[in-house]
Amino acid sequence: MPRRIFFARLSHKQIKASVPAVVAAGLLSACGGGGGGSGTSVAPDQANARVAITNTPFFLDARVINTSEPVAIDAPPPVAPVMAGDSPPALNAAGVSLTLVREIDPPVVEGEVVQATSIWLKSASQAVVSYNMVGAPRLGAIDYITNINQKKPTLSSSVAFNDSDISAVSTDGSWVYAAEATNDPAFPFPSVLERFKVQGQNLVLQDNSRLALTSFAATSTMATNNAVYATSGSTGEVFAFGTNDLSPLGQFPLNDARWVDWDQTGGRIIVAQGAPAGMDMGQLSLFAEGEFPGGSMNLLDMHEFPGAYVPESKTTVEISDGKAFIAAGPEGVQIMCLDDGSIVGSVPIPDAAALGLDPSVVVTNAVTVDGDLMFISNGEAGVYVAQADADFNSSPCSTPLQITMLGHLQFDDLQSANHVAYKNDYLFVAAGLGGVKIVEVE
Repeated sequence: MPRRIFFARLSHKQIKASVPAVVAAGLLSACGGGGGGSGTSVAPDQANARVAITNTPFFLDARVINTSEPVAIDAPPPVAPVMAGDSPPALNAAGVSLTLVREIDPPVVEGEVVQATSIWLKSASQAVVSYNMVGAPRLGAIDYITNINQKKPTLSSSVAFNDSDISAVSTDGSWVYAAEATNDPAFPFPSVLERFKVQGQNLVLQDNSRLALTSFAATSTMATNNAVYATSGSTGEVFAFGTNDLSPLGQFPLNDARWVDWDQTGGRIIVAQGAPAGMDMGQLSLFAEGEFPGGSMNLLDMHEFPGAYVPESKTTVEISDGKAFIAAGPEGVQIMCLDDGSIVGSVPIPDAAALGLDPSVVVTNAVTVDGDLMFISNGEAGVYVAQADADFNSSPCSTPLQITMLGHLQFDDLQSANHVAYKNDYLFVAAGLGGVKIVEVE
């Protein structure tokens, strides 16, 4: 029999109410509400011994707070001006307006509140959020959010796991992929890649499958048009599988592989790695997209960058127009030109002492850009916003960017900023035990 998995609203660190996520598999949910929007058929809730999928709008809506609150931008943090080239002009936050439009409380799985760890944005229409448990036991969840392009972000599905932490997620629109660390003894290593089918605006168990990877945890996943990639951590690898049947395409051993992203313009797969023990330089490994000679992958180049030297930490990378925006931990944001590995800009982390925080909890673990705005998640220091004098997405590497820190975003209950994703005027924040914040940017 499946164990009972609950979802609940978490407010002011207290659970106010809970409702069972698992209902009879044959029960068809009502239309509308949080489960897909008016006039859209909603898939039934489903469960097996380890996974429970909630599609019922009533249960999903219990976790969503609809709001329209302005998000203040405090004065810039106590760091030196951010530059990539000459001294930047004096910019401020007067031209940026932020409105918090949704808050999604984290799920409660097996009586434990899980934390939001990462976000994947598919174009402007769908978002997927991963959750895991700090320490033991291994518990996790996935939230599937739709209707973003209609300016009505909707929690349409949620998946709870009673045996796995979910480190990261991605989607190609047909499947949602999860990078996991499982305690299932059927696998030789805890590192696993799992997928769920997208049916309409819901996730379902049909054709659900898992693949064994190597190392102690899968750290990231990324879907292209024809393949899904995954990384596993210490003593791990980067893997590629076909999207149709998850057939193995290729793999390549990489030490401390932390994140994978797609350089669509250059036709390259980019993997961010942590620094070797005792070293202070992380590395990007560049592979040819879709090339798998002899079941391997075609390594094109390797570039070093400052940072990523904290063991078992997150190091994400976002690719835009031939540039890599790297969340380099204690070294803040590093901006790299992928063609030659040159560092063409950087953004330092906030001063932990000035904020009254331990330096170990103030690290840059994600960065996202769109237009001329950059949002940075700095752990317990929160989310920061910076602005460039040109469009991040279209400015060539040969033109130095002038970047100025605008300030710190104020959220009432932001526990820890674990990840940020920004596209088409919507900012998503994975706020740890604070769940998900969805902000409209003008």
